[in-house]
Amino acid sequence: MSDEEVVEPHKYDKFLHTNGVAYAFLEVPVDFLNQQMPDYANWAVAEEDEDGNPTEYKTLGEYTIGQIPSIDGTTVVITLAAMEAQTYRTPAITYDDMQDWEDWLGLHGYTIDDWLTIADRNTLLASEAYGLGDE
Repeated sequence: MSDEEVVEPHKYDKFLHTNGVAYAFLEVPVDFLNQQMPDYANWAVAEEDEDGNPTEYKTLGEYTIGQIPSIDGTTVVITLAAMEAQTYRTPAITYDDMQDWEDWLGLHGYTIDDWLTIADRNTLLASEAYGLGDE
């Protein structure tokens, strides 16, 4: 028997790019962009009252970046992105961010198995449904 420790890969490791940053994408129906973001999501507040209390939260469509609609307009590929500041979002996502996305999306029937890696997204975008492949 070997004394070597076996390290199991983290469930989000498959989303790591060669640059060490995780990128995750998801294809959803366009109507899903109308889902209200949860109140715990960074920078999800759309409006506040005069005391600074949230009165409205952004929809997924207002919150997420990198939306690429299908040719027929029924689905869209979104980037699951972390908010870095109120006016700046970056697609760099931490494992904590990914867990937040997984928890929230799970409430809507999506699992990590539905998420796309960069390669998965590129393959989908090159399909007839999106038509963004090389000619």
